[in-house]
Amino acid sequence: MKATLVLVGIVLFNLLTVEANDRLNLRVSPRVSYAPADLFIFVSMEPSSKDRLLRVTALSDDFFRSSEKQLDGEDSAHVTVFNFRQLPSGTYDIEADLVGPDGRATEVARCDVTVL
Repeated sequence: MKATLVLVGIVLFNLLTVEANDRLNLRVSPRVSYAPADLFIFVSMEPSSKDRLLRVTALSDDFFRSSEKQLDGEDSAHVTVFNFRQLPSGTYDIEADLVGPDGRATEVARCDVTVL
C-alpha cells in the first residue's frame, strides 16, 4: 500500500505543476473535486540546515486545516506528501511554508483548489 502511494505520488508530482520557486515547490491533486474531497499535497524542497519545520495549510472561507512536519536539516526528505481528508466544499488556498529557527517562514509556495 505504501509503495503504491509513493508511486502515485511520483506520477502526480510530475504531472501537476503549481507555484514553484528556487527551494520550494507545491503540487496538489486533485485541483478540482467534489465534497467531501481528499487532497494529496506534494511538497518538494531543497533541504537546508536552516529549516526546522515544514507546514502545510488549507484555508477557505469556512474551513481550516493544517499539518506540520519536523525537518532534519540537510538530511530532510526532498519530497513530503500530506493527505487532507474529507474537505468540505469551498475554494481553498493551499500554502506550504518552510520555517526557520526564528519561527518565521523562509520560503512560501501557494496554489488554489476548488471543492464543489
